[in-house]
Amino acid sequence: MARVRITTTLLFCLLTAVSTSAGTANLFVITKDPQAISIAQSALAAMGGASALLSYQDSEASGTFTVYATNPAVSYPITLKCKGMRETRVELQLPKGTNVRIVNTGRGVIERPDGTVRHLTMNNTIAERVNHIPRLSILNEYLNSNISVQYQGTAQVNGRKTSVVAVRYVPTTDPSQGPIFAAMTQSVFYVDQSSGLIDKIQYSKYDENNSNNTQKVEVYFGNYQTVNGISVPFHQTTYTDGSLDSDLNLKSVAFNVGLSDSEFTVPQ
Repeated sequence: MARVRITTTLLFCLLTAVSTSAGTANLFVITKDPQAISIAQSALAAMGGASALLSYQDSEASGTFTVYATNPAVSYPITLKCKGMRETRVELQLPKGTNVRIVNTGRGVIERPDGTVRHLTMNNTIAERVNHIPRLSILNEYLNSNISVQYQGTAQVNGRKTSVVAVRYVPTTDPSQGPIFAAMTQSVFYVDQSSGLIDKIQYSKYDENNSNNTQKVEVYFGNYQTVNGISVPFHQTTYTDGSLDSDLNLKSVAFNVGLSDSEFTVPQ
């Protein structure tokens, strides 16, 4: 529920600036913290394990999405679709029509009810996976060579003790570019020490119009139910910079429904 638009030119400039100062800048080194890896393994096992993914192809969920930015709060019907782990589609039914958000392998758009298309910034989408199903999150990629996994201690989440693991996606072979991607893609997972389930995910959201502005996003998960062997949180609450932002209540979740590839095509 896996970020400001970096144009190709801007991204090139950022990477060039880091590269030219590589002699003095701190280079990011991908870390495979054994304790963090153990926690990731336990969490993934608690949410279904590897066997639950053997037959997984796609999923479709429906429910109600409540927005608290308005006064009073407003609720809308919502449908969330995913194919694999890097293709997602969210359909929000607004009074004027359906608003569609598509992310496919790091590239994303919003298709408005009037037919216009807004391309999303790569800062917010490059590491995005399936937001509403933690078993399909980027934590699943903890063994990949471009994923850094670090243990960050313990924390209380809604009165429960959790183990904290930071995951960063660094899709580059040039160490001088690492700090940019590491900062941009960090997701922090709070794993319940009793159940092994993920109680919370925290990450930064970049302003679509100003890459210097970020917001802290915290997503709390609850009411886990097992569907086709995969644990899915049917209640998800999001806070932005400490303020209540939205609430997602799922009513149904189905796997392997035969979704078409065309539903996840990103318009050029």
